[in-house]
Amino acid sequence: HRDKKRDKEKVKEKEKVKEKERDQDKEERNWDKEKERERDKERHRDKDKDQEREKDRHKDRERVRDKDRDRDKDREKNKEKEKEKDREEVDQNKEKDDVMKEEEKDREKIKDKERDKDRREKEDKEKEKDEKKEKKEQEKERDDKKKKEKRSRTPPRSYSSSRRSRSSSR
Repeated sequence: HRDKKRDKEKVKEKEKVKEKERDQDKEERNWDKEKERERDKERHRDKDKDQEREKDRHKDRERVRDKDRDRDKDREKNKEKEKEKDREEVDQNKEKDDVMKEEEKDREKIKDKERDKDRREKEDKEKEKDEKKEKKEQEKERDDKKKKEKRSRTPPRSYSSSRRSRSSSR
C-alpha cells in the first residue's frame, strides 16, 4: 500500500515537475515572443524613421528642384527681358537712323532747292545781261543806221573843201 502511495506521490511529483517545466517553457516562449515583439517594434520604429528620413530627403530634393526650376525661370525671364531691351534699343537706333536720314534728305532737298534757286537767279541775271546787251547792240545798230542815213543825205564833200580844211588845220 505504501508503495502505491509512494508511486502515486512520485507520479504527482513528476507531474508537478512536468507542469513546472511546461510553465517554464511557456514562460520562456512568452518571453521569447515578447522579445521578438520588442525587436519587431524596434525594427518597425527604425523602418518608420528610415521612411521619415527618406520623405525628408525627398522633400529636400523637391525643394531644391523647385528652387532650380524657379531660378531657371528667372534666368529665362531675364534673358527675355534682355532680348526685349536689345530689340527696343535696336528699334530706337533704327528710328534715330531713320529720323537722321529723313533730316539729311530734307537738308539735301533744301540745298537742292537753294541751288536751283541760285541757278535760276543766275540764269535770270544772265538773261537780263544778254537782253541789255542785245538792246544796246540794237540801239547801236539803230544809231549807226541813223548816222549812215544822215551821211547819205548830206552831199559828199568835194575834194577842194576837204583840202581846205586840211590846210587850215596845218
